[in-house]
Amino acid sequence: MKYLSLVLMLGLVSTARADEEPHDYYPQPLIEKLRLELETYAQARVVAREGDDLIDFRLDRGELGGVTALGPWATAELRVEMIRSAIEGGSLGIDGDSTVARLKFAQVTGRYRFGQLWVDGALGFVPDPWVRMHEDAYTLKALSRIGSERLLGWPTSDLALFVRAAFGPARLSLHVGNGEGLRFPERNNGKTTTAVLEFAAVDFETVRIVAAAVARDGSLGVASIRDRRFGGGVTAATPWVRGGGEVVRALGVGDRGEAEGWLASGWAEGRILDPLFVSARFSTLGYDAGGRSTTIGGAIAVEPWLESRELAQPERARGRVRLWLAVDRVTTSGAAVPLPGADPGDATIVMLIASALAPTTLD
Repeated sequence: MKYLSLVLMLGLVSTARADEEPHDYYPQPLIEKLRLELETYAQARVVAREGDDLIDFRLDRGELGGVTALGPWATAELRVEMIRSAIEGGSLGIDGDSTVARLKFAQVTGRYRFGQLWVDGALGFVPDPWVRMHEDAYTLKALSRIGSERLLGWPTSDLALFVRAAFGPARLSLHVGNGEGLRFPERNNGKTTTAVLEFAAVDFETVRIVAAAVARDGSLGVASIRDRRFGGGVTAATPWVRGGGEVVRALGVGDRGEAEGWLASGWAEGRILDPLFVSARFSTLGYDAGGRSTTIGGAIAVEPWLESRELAQPERARGRVRLWLAVDRVTTSGAAVPLPGADPGDATIVMLIASALAPTTLD
C-alpha cells in the first residue's frame, strides 16, 4: 500500500509546472448569506449471492443541508440525511417506514485569523475530522462510503466540541465528543477524543496531495467497550486523476471490544475523455484472530455537468451530475462478520447509479 501511494504521489508531482505558485491551502466554501447543499444517490442493483439473488431499487444517500453566515467570522449549519430504518436484509422499519430522515450535522462554528494562523471551532453535532478530511477529496461516494465508515462503523458526526488550527500547509484538528455518533446518546462517562494532523505536501493549480495521520481513543456503550484507532491516509488530485487511501489499526470494532485488526482501503478515478470517467476501489478489514472482509469494485461514469474543477475546493462545494455502471465483488472469510448495514457476505453486485450534488449560494 505505501509503495503504491509513493508511486502515485511521484507521478502526480511530475505533472506540476515549475513556475506555478501555491494558493490558499485550505479554502472554505463561499458563504455570502445562505448556502444550500443537496446530495442524492439513487441506484438499481442486482446482488448475486448464495441462495436467491436480489434485485432492488434503493436510495443509498439523500442529504439536504444549509449553512448561514453569522457575521464575518461565524456560521450555523443544519444538515439532515435519509437513511434506511431497517438493517441490511431486514424488513422491520420505524413505524412502517423503510426510509426516515435523521439529523446529521447541527453546529455553530467560528473562525478567526491571528496573522498566519487560522483557528476555528464548532459545538453541536459536529462532523468527524477523519471522515470529513477524506470526503473533501472523495469522488466515489455514490459507490460506497469510505472504508473506515463502512467497515469500522466510524461515525460521520457526534455531539462534540471541535477545535482546529491551520498554519501554512499544516492543519491540526481536535474533536472531543460522546463517541456514540448518531445512533445513541451518551451511555458512559468517558469521552472520545479524535486528533487529525493534515499536511498539504503539494498544493498547486494542477496537483494537490494531502497526507494525514489520525489517533482516536474512546469507549462505547454502558460497558465502555474500547474504541481506539491509529492510522494514516493520503489524498491526491489532478485535473485528470484523483485517488486516495487509508490504513487504520482498530482496537475494538462495534460491540466487540476484544476485536483487533487492520483496515486498508484505496480508490482512484481517471477522466478518459470528457465526460467519461473510470474508477476502481478496494477495502479490506482483517482481524488478528482470523477472518477478513474484502470489497473490490470498478465503475464507469458519464458526467454531463460539473460546476468547478478547482482542486482545493471540498467535493461538497462542487456541483455535479453523474450516471454510473458499477460492479463490486464482496468476500467474507473466517469470523469476519460485517457490522449492521455493511456489505453482505460473499456476493457480486451490479449497480446502475444516478448521483447529483447541487450546492447553491443565496446572497
